[in-house]
Amino acid sequence: MARKPAKFDGEADEVPEAEIVLEEPGPDKPRDIGEKMRDKSVWMRGLQMLIVAVLTSFAVTLLGLSALLQFGWLLLAGRRNDHIAGFGRGLSGWLAGSARFQTAVTEEKPFPWSAWPKG
Repeated sequence: MARKPAKFDGEADEVPEAEIVLEEPGPDKPRDIGEKMRDKSVWMRGLQMLIVAVLTSFAVTLLGLSALLQFGWLLLAGRRNDHIAGFGRGLSGWLAGSARFQTAVTEEKPFPWSAWPKG
């Protein structure tokens, strides 16, 4: 059977609630949700993100094919193919840039809106 802790002198039965203070919004009043939904730049960004998502899916397939080709080259020639390695370097740079754009780390758009990364 659990015991109640002993009360100390002067201890109240109830703890008073903290006072809630509502502050007026400052000069940077948030925009209305309807206004945000009508912002064409956000919709354009969404379309660009969709295009980059489709291209990223295709790029991952290309990456897998490049890896298989490079492995076959290593087996047959005993060394790497510099052209495949250069393509892989450019593709990995593009994938990194597209991930930064997709997650809004940067506003810099990847290829096809900018140059292909050097490979």
